[in-house]
Amino acid sequence: MKKKTSISDKTLKLIEQKQIKLIPKWEFVARNWGLWLAFGISLMAGILGTGLSWFGLIDKIITPYWWILVAIIFLILAYFIFEKTKKAYRRPQWQVALMLMVGGLVIGVGLFKIGWANRIDKNLEKNFPYYRQIVPMKLEVWNNPGEGYLSGVIVKINGANNWEIEDFDGKRWTIFGDNILIRGRALIEIGQEIKIIGELRGNSSFEAEEIRPWSGINQTNLKEN
Repeated sequence: MKKKTSISDKTLKLIEQKQIKLIPKWEFVARNWGLWLAFGISLMAGILGTGLSWFGLIDKIITPYWWILVAIIFLILAYFIFEKTKKAYRRPQWQVALMLMVGGLVIGVGLFKIGWANRIDKNLEKNFPYYRQIVPMKLEVWNNPGEGYLSGVIVKINGANNWEIEDFDGKRWTIFGDNILIRGRALIEIGQEIKIIGELRGNSSFEAEEIRPWSGINQTNLKEN
């Protein structure tokens, strides 16, 4: 009587015939964790992009187009990464796409509402030199001394820490301060266009904390706004 071949024997024989290389369990585990990590990073980037997009669209402080692109790209990437995980089969693809879209939108709006989008934008500007060239601020923001932002052309220098500027509405301001931080290519010279961060100290006086060059902002777009 011919001996029956067990399923395990058939499997082993097939592996030998096809020269299939067995993959260790730790590789599967590592791959799964890697996918979830990539999914989490992509999802967070998509949410961040959504929050900063709302910040630009509603508060009109920054031009939002770059962040809209970031939100779209990373939310789509998060969807495709999720589809490669072991749990992807549990939900239809349209549900996954809808959950990511709605979740990213809701959490992104939350970031904007609680003020985190504004803080993130300022931190990115502080830590990444070319960030503001990619995501420029609008002119109206830098012409808001009550909120600590002022810009204009230097028209007179009275001393090392005291000079006068004319803002882009034609108003003249006295600028002063101690230990003023001069950033980038900003020059304290007559005729130079600058941005100033500080505090309003009177009808036409402004105490400066930080000076930045006006260049790096898309001036054509700014003047249109």
